[in-house]
Amino acid sequence: MKNKMLWVGSVIILILSVICFVVFGVGTELIRALKGEGNGISFGKYNGKDIVLAPGTDFANAVQNYTNYFQQQGQELDQTAYFYIYNYAFNSAVQSTAYKDSVKKSGYKPSSKEISRAILPYFLNADGKFDPKIYNQVSNADKESLKSNITEQLTLQRFSDDNFGSSKSLGDYTFYGLKSSEKESEFLASLNSEKRAFDTVAFDKSSYPASEIKKFGEENIQLFDSYALSVITVKDETQAKKLQAQIANNEITFADAVTEYSEKYYSDGDGVVKQNFAYQIKENLENEDDFAQIQSLAKDSISPVIKTKRGYSIYQGRGEKTGADIEDSATLDVIKNYITTNKQDVIESYFTEKAKSFISRATISGFESAASEAGVEIASIPAFPLNYSNVSIASSLDSSKAKAFVNASTNEDFLKKAFSMKLGDISEPLSMGNYITVFKLTDIQNEKADDDASDVLKNEIASYDQSSAQSALLSSPKVENNVFMTYSNNFASR
Repeated sequence: MKNKMLWVGSVIILILSVICFVVFGVGTELIRALKGEGNGISFGKYNGKDIVLAPGTDFANAVQNYTNYFQQQGQELDQTAYFYIYNYAFNSAVQSTAYKDSVKKSGYKPSSKEISRAILPYFLNADGKFDPKIYNQVSNADKESLKSNITEQLTLQRFSDDNFGSSKSLGDYTFYGLKSSEKESEFLASLNSEKRAFDTVAFDKSSYPASEIKKFGEENIQLFDSYALSVITVKDETQAKKLQAQIANNEITFADAVTEYSEKYYSDGDGVVKQNFAYQIKENLENEDDFAQIQSLAKDSISPVIKTKRGYSIYQGRGEKTGADIEDSATLDVIKNYITTNKQDVIESYFTEKAKSFISRATISGFESAASEAGVEIASIPAFPLNYSNVSIASSLDSSKAKAFVNASTNEDFLKKAFSMKLGDISEPLSMGNYITVFKLTDIQNEKADDDASDVLKNEIASYDQSSAQSALLSSPKVENNVFMTYSNNFASR
C-alpha cells in the first residue's frame, strides 16, 4: 500500500523534460534545507501569476521530484545540479500553469466517474479487485489529497490529449490530438525510401605547406615590413585637425597629446604602435591609399589627419622601417598567420587545384588508385537518406568515419549534389568546413516503408508537436524567468 501511495500522481509526463511527477504528499525538507525557511519565493511569472516555491505548489512538487530523479540517476546534488533542478522545475510549473489555464477557459472539469476510475487502481488487491480494507486504511485527509491530485492530473491530461493525442484509438483512428493528412504521412514515411552511400577523400586546409607560405611571402614581401610609429586617435575630425596643427606649431608635444587626448585604439599607453606590420597598419585605415602618407614618415615627422576605422588618427615616425627577412622563421610565422586569417581563399584555391588533379586521376585510374597517389585516405559514409539536419524522423548521415563531413547534413550544396549524382559519379571539389572534399556515389538503396516504420513515425511526429509547443510556450512574452537571479540571491553559497 505504501508503494502505491508514493506513486500517486506520477503519470503526467511534461513535455521534453526529465520525467516530472505531480506528487502526493510532497515534504518541504529539501526546500528548507537549501535556504532556511525559503518558502514563498517567486522564481518568475507566467501570465502575471507568480511561480512560487511553497509547499503544495506545482513548482515545489517539481523541485522535489527532479531531485528524486537526479538521486535515482546517481547524480551528485551539488549547487550546479540544484540550479538545473530549479530550471527544469520552473519550466514544468510554467507548462502545468498554462495547461490548467487553457483547460479552465474551456469549462472542462473531470467528472466524478472519471476521478473514481483513476483512483480505483490504488486500492486493488493482488487479484486486481477493489479491496475495502486497503481503502479504509487510508485517512480521509490522504484520500482527499489523492482525489485532488488525480483531478489535477486528469485536467492536465485533457490538454495533452486534445493537442498531442493519446493512446486511445478505434481501429486505425486515434482519438484526440492534431491530425495530419495521409499524403503528409506517406511523404514523411518515404524519407527513408532512398539511401545513398559514398566514398570520400578530404584535403585538410590546415596542412597548407611551408613552401607555399614562403612563396606567398616572397610575392607580397612589403606587407610584412615593420614600421616604428606612434599614433594619436580621436573620434572627432575637427579635434584631430586642431591637434595636428598644434603639434606642427610646437604648441603641444606629440607625447602630451597622446596622454591627454588619444583613445589609444591602435597603440599602447605611450602611443606606440605595437601591431606595426604594413598589413596591420593598412587594416586600420578607412582608405588603404592613405598608407603612402604613413610609410614615408621620417623620424619625428607627423602625418596629416588620416581617417581610420575607429576615428581620426595622426601618425608620427619613430625610426626607420625594418624590411621583412623571408629566411627568418619568425617572419614565416607572421606570414602564415596572415594567410590563415586574411587569405583563406588562397589556401582554398591551392587545395581545390589538388582536388581537381585527384579527380582527373580518379576518372582514369580509379578512386582508390588516385587516393593512394595523392596520399589521402578514403573514408566511407554509410547509406543515408536525404535528411536535412539529421532529424529523427529518418535515418541520419553517419560521418563518424569521415570527419570532414561532420556538418554535411546541413550543407545544402553537398545534399543537392549527393542526391543528383548517378551511381559511380565523382563530384567536383566541395568546401566542407576546414576541408576540400571529393566524393563518389558507391551505392543506391531503395526500400519501402513498413508498418513498424509508420508507427515510429507517428511517435516522432507527436514528439515534434510537443517540442514545438514547449518552445513556443517557454519563449512566450507571458513567461518571466528569474530563476538564475533568484537562485543566486537566495540559495547559492556566497
